[in-house]
Amino acid sequence: MQLHKYDYDTLRYKDAFQFEAWIIQQFGGTPNAKQCGDMGLDGKTGDGTPIQVKRSENIGRNVIDNFVAAVQRFDKALLEKNIAAKKPVGYIIAFSFGKGAVEEVARLKNREDRIIKLVTVEEIVPIATKPVIGVHISELEKDAKGNRKIELVAAGQSATGIEFYSWDFSYDKEKGFRPSIIIDKEGRQTQAFKTGTHTIAVKVVDNDGLENMEIITLNINGVVEQVK
Repeated sequence: MQLHKYDYDTLRYKDAFQFEAWIIQQFGGTPNAKQCGDMGLDGKTGDGTPIQVKRSENIGRNVIDNFVAAVQRFDKALLEKNIAAKKPVGYIIAFSFGKGAVEEVARLKNREDRIIKLVTVEEIVPIATKPVIGVHISELEKDAKGNRKIELVAAGQSATGIEFYSWDFSYDKEKGFRPSIIIDKEGRQTQAFKTGTHTIAVKVVDNDGLENMEIITLNINGVVEQVK
């Protein structure tokens, strides 16, 4: 049973070198110890076959062309051995591949007996997209001192469903998210706020354990105003 899914945004936009090393290890290969002088190759499989990682979507044919050239320079004996055994001469890992790349890989296999294996990140590790969240604010009442009672309704969206919400009504970026309400199944809270500026953070967690956070700044001074 799969217990964990990786957030697409975290993988797609994390440090490139860290991602390369991590995904190659998840694939069962060995990443290069250094990034310089590697001819554009990022690691190898157990038998030494080259691996290249592209932390990108819709990889094009130019990547295939450059990879084939690098594979030929890397180890000619291994290249010929893999061709004779009808095994992949190299692996490219990316988030997705464009039509041009797929067609060129097919041409290389049919006309030159060179198998380039295209592997998506999702074939190696399960990927999910973090939930989307929005917050609606309504003023319920005002007391003689100008304090306001505010209703905040959080609405999260996720393909797997929302597990719960958490609220921090005095959010401070430097101190981080420190919720006073940890588990709110409904996403609805009513709070009284004094005159002044208040920063509120609400976090949503979906059934895959992925999360997202919305930060709201309220200015309460005569009127209730959400600061963009």
